[in-house]
Amino acid sequence: MPFLDQNILSEKKTRYDIIFVGWGASTCILLIEMSKQFLLDNKKVLILEPSEKLENDKTFCFWANQKDKIYHDYESIISHRWNKIKINNQKSSSIEPIGYFHIGSSDLYNWSRRLFSEYEIEHRREKVLNIENDNAVLIETKKNKYSAEWGFDSRPPDWKNFKDDRFNISQSFFGLKVELEEIQLETNVYHMMDFRVPQDKSTQFVYILPYSSKTALVELTRFGKEIILEDEAKKTLDDFLKKYFGTYKIIDSEKGVIPMSSRLPNQKSHKNFVNIGTRAGNVKPSTGYAFKNMYNHSKLICNNGKLSPKKVKLSRRFLFYDQLLLIILTIWPLQGKPIFERLFKIKSSNFILKFLDEKTTLKEDLSMFSKLQIWIFIKSLIFWSYWKLKKIIVPILMIVYFLIDKTSPSSELLNLSQSNLIIISVGLLIVGIPHGALDHLIGVFPGETKITLKFVISYLFLMLIIFLIWIFTPTIGLSLFILYSAWHFGQAETKNWNIDSNYIAFFWGLTLFGSLLLIHFDEFKEIISILGIDLGENSLLDYPLIGNLLLILPSIYAISKKHIEWLIILLFLFLSNYESLLLTFGLYFIFQHSRIGWIHLRSKLKNSNSKMFIEALPFNIGAIFLYMISIYVFKLNVEECLAYFFIFLSAISFPHVLCMHVFYKKN
Repeated sequence: MPFLDQNILSEKKTRYDIIFVGWGASTCILLIEMSKQFLLDNKKVLILEPSEKLENDKTFCFWANQKDKIYHDYESIISHRWNKIKINNQKSSSIEPIGYFHIGSSDLYNWSRRLFSEYEIEHRREKVLNIENDNAVLIETKKNKYSAEWGFDSRPPDWKNFKDDRFNISQSFFGLKVELEEIQLETNVYHMMDFRVPQDKSTQFVYILPYSSKTALVELTRFGKEIILEDEAKKTLDDFLKKYFGTYKIIDSEKGVIPMSSRLPNQKSHKNFVNIGTRAGNVKPSTGYAFKNMYNHSKLICNNGKLSPKKVKLSRRFLFYDQLLLIILTIWPLQGKPIFERLFKIKSSNFILKFLDEKTTLKEDLSMFSKLQIWIFIKSLIFWSYWKLKKIIVPILMIVYFLIDKTSPSSELLNLSQSNLIIISVGLLIVGIPHGALDHLIGVFPGETKITLKFVISYLFLMLIIFLIWIFTPTIGLSLFILYSAWHFGQAETKNWNIDSNYIAFFWGLTLFGSLLLIHFDEFKEIISILGIDLGENSLLDYPLIGNLLLILPSIYAISKKHIEWLIILLFLFLSNYESLLLTFGLYFIFQHSRIGWIHLRSKLKNSNSKMFIEALPFNIGAIFLYMISIYVFKLNVEECLAYFFIFLSAISFPHVLCMHVFYKKN
């Protein structure tokens, strides 16, 4: 639905200077900072948030020196503070001059709410459906449409659909505010991690925030794939409290889930629209701490009294550490407890807080890791290397194969060595044909994800159309094949590279096929001549040179975007100058295009490779059978078999391209 005209928006008084989408901690902190820097003066501000934010639903904590600005800025709402840390039942250690400070969420919400009376700030309980950002920020809810000069989005990312979630876990917690009836607590000691609870195939610990000698927040935290359930948390906390602290009374409770992601959200930041909070990557992946990061981000946005769309500054080194830890907590979850326990034995609490603040040096970090369980981190590094390089391993192997292949291009169509022929044949049988034999699972027809007569007839009918076009007008058949193949190849690859642009997808597909065919023009010309397409005598044009020149523009784009996988593919195409068209296209079709399509389908269908291969068998066998029948009926010789394979590939590809277009559009 299009947005209303700007004049109509103004007439309905839905035009604002600043709009906040969501009213969490990051919005509160940014509003407070804007107020301090006089950025709310004479501004009309709107907060779109379904909740009234009246409850004390969260606990915000941070550590700082009392000389730090964050302490002075929030001293008025700091409710509790601790200057010692305790692990398990060990002796507590001082963290002075640093303090650990507590802020209740209701105090933070109320502070931002008090600004409503000082400035023109309005809260509407509406859920945002759509956001567009052009010259102005345009926001649509179920009830209204709004526009603003500036927009700030603090909605949590959709972690369920987050890319590559293998090493993404959750920090889930359930806490009880209790009054102890037997044992008194040290009011200045924060129990940071107490592992004297069952680990339940994850890393679990209790942390305790004493509010007085008798009252405290006692919270069970789990680092793991499975979210902790309230009933099991209550039982674990009950056993823990009774065993180590005696009888107690429950005053209140809190619960929540914080994502611990190995990949941070896209830190979207335009000239007048900025992601904040979790959406901006302010949550430290390995710990869940965010308050200080949100505070620092607010300082960047309120840049010396002027709004600025600045992103969070992330340290690649510490993100790497976080990723290593998340791999360990995902694959070897029971290793979390011994790692954390040894960490607090070999290093002081002050050092650990400095490390968590990402202020240690590389030398200090290496010294720390060398004293931890080094082998588990080495294994984690191996998994990290594969995780980071898995997208480029196969393209690199394709290049390596080119470099070690001793055959050379020839005018003979079947110039494939025995090893090349085996690799291409096996690849086609394992992934090349099977990746296109899963179209019945995509759900092209509503409600159908299995082989039906309707699906088979429709598929064969689409194949027949393309086949007849080839038979009667080969030139049009070839043109259509190149066009829809270019679209399909480009769509699959750009989706794999997280490039969401149909224009770039089609451009890349056309460039790919154009360069591939022009570089091997003589071979291509000989193949299509068998099909009745005559391109005439060679002109003065240097077709291979043109094919190579076509690769320059995508090379520049890939370099500008630092897109390593794309650059490797381009290098593969440049090296194809020294290889045959059949080998080049065969390797690319099987190990790049078909592999990517297979991975995308496996990710969505959530099936194993073996199960997918079994699912593909009916169409896989059917495709081979159809081709063999075609050879017999048309009595083709060896060279004609090869040439007519392109017709068969074209016919069988057309319905597959349509099915995969539906798949990518739906997902």
